[in-house]
Amino acid sequence: MSNTYYDYYDGSKIFQFISNHIGLPLDIVNFLIAQIAALCLARLFRKPLRLASPEFRHSLCLFIGLFMGYFCFGKQAIHLSVLPMMSYILLKTIPEHVMANGVLAASMIYLSCLHLHRQLYHTADYSLDITGPLMVITQRVTSLATSLQDSLMKKEINSNCSSRPDEESKVDKMPSPLEFFSYTLAFQTLMCGPVVFYNDYIRFIEGRKINGPDKDIESSEPSPRRAVLYKVCGSVAAAFLYLTLSKKYPMDVIKELMDPTSEVSRTWSALYLLWYTNLSVMLFRCKYYHAWLLSEAICNNSGMGFNGYDNHGVPKWDKVSNIDVIGFEFAQNFRTAIACWNKNTNAWLRAVAYERGGAAYRTVRVYALSAVWHGFYPGYYFTFFAGGLFTVAARKIRIVVRPMFLGSRYKKMFYDAVSLVTTRIAMTYATAPFILLHLGPSLAFYGKLYYSLHFLALGALLLPAGSRHSGKAQSTQNLPQNSSLVGAELNPLGSSTTIATAVENTGETNGKLKIS
Repeated sequence: MSNTYYDYYDGSKIFQFISNHIGLPLDIVNFLIAQIAALCLARLFRKPLRLASPEFRHSLCLFIGLFMGYFCFGKQAIHLSVLPMMSYILLKTIPEHVMANGVLAASMIYLSCLHLHRQLYHTADYSLDITGPLMVITQRVTSLATSLQDSLMKKEINSNCSSRPDEESKVDKMPSPLEFFSYTLAFQTLMCGPVVFYNDYIRFIEGRKINGPDKDIESSEPSPRRAVLYKVCGSVAAAFLYLTLSKKYPMDVIKELMDPTSEVSRTWSALYLLWYTNLSVMLFRCKYYHAWLLSEAICNNSGMGFNGYDNHGVPKWDKVSNIDVIGFEFAQNFRTAIACWNKNTNAWLRAVAYERGGAAYRTVRVYALSAVWHGFYPGYYFTFFAGGLFTVAARKIRIVVRPMFLGSRYKKMFYDAVSLVTTRIAMTYATAPFILLHLGPSLAFYGKLYYSLHFLALGALLLPAGSRHSGKAQSTQNLPQNSSLVGAELNPLGSSTTIATAVENTGETNGKLKIS
């Protein structure tokens, strides 16, 4: 590994021998050790420390979070303290009516500076950097500022919007310094999320359960053991797939398309390129599945994330769920896939951008925030644009074409199968630049495919509109029961109508993120 890598990485080098032995970069080894330790420590909050004072539980969450940050990032961990400190000062000093926008602007500027620093000095060998946790912290401080402003101003946002802010999301009083820094630096979700809204975190710390304060703690919250085991197994399976197969289908091979004399440029057909990219992108997603499922297991193991019972009396531990793997991989349209990906970021975007201000610019606000929050690599914006275009085009095709296949069961099965395959192809096509990051490889990839899906999507927009009644019916069928606003990773906003429909049909949001 290059000297540049070691010079740039500031985290602990105690476990360098493990990195050398198993062949994983040291930053990834440290991340795994920190998360495994967090999974074990989380159990303390359910048993030995179940009845400890809130102050002690706050302090322990904060201490472990700070230690993990320093272990993984070294001196860079100072940013984990500076951003919350700056936000807390703003919360205490600026006027109430500009509190949300002030904290949002300051935190996004700070995060953007570090994104630019990463983009300028990032090395190919270094994949874990401070911007990942800072993205999560930004979500926390901005969602808290929004909730606090809603409470202090004693009025609802967007009186012209049919989806009003939930009363339970409002924060009644300014958090103390201990409450604030414990919330922003809690070890359970520091490394890669998911973002947890402030009131949910306080309920976890103070032991106020979802079934009401009068119920005994053991009867109101069942054991999360089964949910934790399920998610840990899923996380291990995703890591195993990535480690065993990703080297056979490396995404870096696609960068050879920039060289007209390379074997990839000369011998690969467009069809084979699409097949190879599909496998590579699917394996790359396993990194996200591994990180998000493990982080969710940590939350559940500490007692965070209980979401009541379903209709069959089975306990739900999905309050902080960030990913629905099956729902995403087998989605039959773009909107369903987006609703299953990075779900808590969807809730954050809805709270801090979509429902702020007037309805005229809500799409622009969500698009701008989602884009800048990720950073400034051109590949992100290719994905945002393609995803938005495909979402609108797929909705148009569904309205026009789907009624033709509802006459018989077999026609409907054929339509569903084709929808599944085309959604997977479109998802691969749209998200490849998100992994390639840079302008040259992204343009080379699309050029090799002749920008075909872009042109097909644009052509779909010219299809004759279906009847008004048919359009509404298809829109209702297309929307999942508990869909979120937009997916941050794959989110480029389609039309304001598409997003408005999603928000108006959003039920109860489940939790309120990203490994970089």
